[in-house]
Amino acid sequence: HLFDVVCASLGCMALPVLMNIKQVIEQRQCSGVWTHKDELPIEIDLGKKCWYHSVFACPILRQQTSESNPPMKLICGHVISRDALNKLTNAGKLKCPYCPMEQNPSHAKQIYF
Repeated sequence: HLFDVVCASLGCMALPVLMNIKQVIEQRQCSGVWTHKDELPIEIDLGKKCWYHSVFACPILRQQTSESNPPMKLICGHVISRDALNKLTNAGKLKCPYCPMEQNPSHAKQIYF
């Protein structure tokens, strides 16, 4: 999976920085620096090629996706929200709004950013 490869690659890039900050925190006894489980005490620059947009707005409905309306990848590779997928479905068929491919809406896969 490409996502797994990207995550592993970014982890390898960040690991030396994380090891350095861990050593500094231990040496200076700065135990209060890292107060939240889900965030780092520093920002790690991974370069512009690693910038990702973690929010997806459906190009059809122009709404931000959410847990109740997640982004869905169509067989053709285009991504729309679940609400858009449901609105575009007609008689059990879905024609992609970006290309001529007709498909079964149940074949769309939820994706995660």
